[in-house]
Amino acid sequence: MKVKIEYAKGETSKEDLMALQSFIERKKIKGVSKVGLATQRPKKGEMGAGIASALTALIGSATEPLTTLAMALVEWVKLERSEIRLVGTSGAEICISGKVKDKDLQNALEKFFTQEKANVKAGAKRASRPTPPPPPQGQQPDGNK
Repeated sequence: MKVKIEYAKGETSKEDLMALQSFIERKKIKGVSKVGLATQRPKKGEMGAGIASALTALIGSATEPLTTLAMALVEWVKLERSEIRLVGTSGAEICISGKVKDKDLQNALEKFFTQEKANVKAGAKRASRPTPPPPPQGQQPDGNK
């Protein structure tokens, strides 16, 4: 599972993101295979890779690495007095603040993991459906009479 880690409020500097990246890497979380900078797409007419806007982390399929990562992010948030948002590839998200309680975080993580898994599964089902064949040449579809 790929997770995006971003600051919840406004834009942040590349230095802040790199500090967070090194913090996560120093934690050596088992199951988190890669943490890297994610960049925004360049705006129309701009050249280059775009501005660094978040981090991405590749997490194993078990919930333990995600829980450990979230606990590390709670520690970071308490140090930096900020809020961080975890966003899954299918759109599931959690907002982590310094005031979060362990039990609430655990419940939120379970919901996040379940929603992410269900969204990915639903997307896979949608992708595996065969597409209907196009109408024969020279005939218009029924709705356009």
